[in-house]
Amino acid sequence: MSNRKPYVYTERALFVGHTLVAPRVRVAYMPTTKSACSSIKMMLAEANDSYAPENARFLHSPNISVAQAIHQIEVSGLDLFRYLPKKEQDEIWESPDWWRVGALRHPYARTYSAFENRILMQAPSTLSDEVWQFCTDDRVDGNIDIASTFRRFVHALRDKLELFHVDDHFTAQWGSVRDDHVRYTHFFRVDKPGEMDRFARELSERSGRDIRPKRLNEGLGIKYRDVMDANTAAIIEEIYADDFARYGFEREPFPTEPVKLVATARETRAIEYARDITQRMRQISRLARMRRGWKYGTAQVLRDMGLRPKPPRGSSN
Repeated sequence: MSNRKPYVYTERALFVGHTLVAPRVRVAYMPTTKSACSSIKMMLAEANDSYAPENARFLHSPNISVAQAIHQIEVSGLDLFRYLPKKEQDEIWESPDWWRVGALRHPYARTYSAFENRILMQAPSTLSDEVWQFCTDDRVDGNIDIASTFRRFVHALRDKLELFHVDDHFTAQWGSVRDDHVRYTHFFRVDKPGEMDRFARELSERSGRDIRPKRLNEGLGIKYRDVMDANTAAIIEEIYADDFARYGFEREPFPTEPVKLVATARETRAIEYARDITQRMRQISRLARMRRGWKYGTAQVLRDMGLRPKPPRGSSN
């Protein structure tokens, strides 16, 4: 596994340091969570000939699946823009030979997707435990009312925004794509029919490989229209007003009365089981990180005392 390089403190890295770089095909991608970023990262890793799923077993992060480990650079093999020398950063940003790629998704769909992943299924996140005081399940005869629980979450997101902004699944998209700083060559809506396929075709031509978009982070099959009402939509429009104004997202009509979408008893048990597994994964991941940190710290002390030799040059130990 590779060591992290020193951070290169440049103005560009300050604004878009999360940018991923596929040097083989000269593509820079500014990822936006819940906007098909898993699929786009996978396509770029394949085009870059750097996808290494076998490295997933070395990770200490709680990944739901091997495919989801694509978010780790040890698996994607992509470079982080902020670790590149300034000269390379400048070339990526200014050269007509480089693609600069950004993608957006309608806030209605993105908000529901983030809710399902982070709140309903309780996938690993950086959210504090305080969030769960405001995002409890609404239940009918013991079964989760997903629509009502979604409404509760949206109200909490508006009223307690500071609790959610530690996780970029809940932040505005303009802060990720920073199109005021980036001259994009490819900037598209992932929820527009054909846009992902078009990008895949162009990337295939550029890389000389057969690149096809894969759906890596599919949820329960519930659409935002299944749980949305007019008041909830208005709150989402308020929270993400800058995105609506900046990118011209359409405002849709929804029912004025709150809708119900109650999971069956079997579906509720499946959701609870998934939550239990995720909680166990977090515990195992936390233990692995602690053991790794303890092992590293002990080794450093022994080296300082001259009781352990330094590792050979190039080793990651």
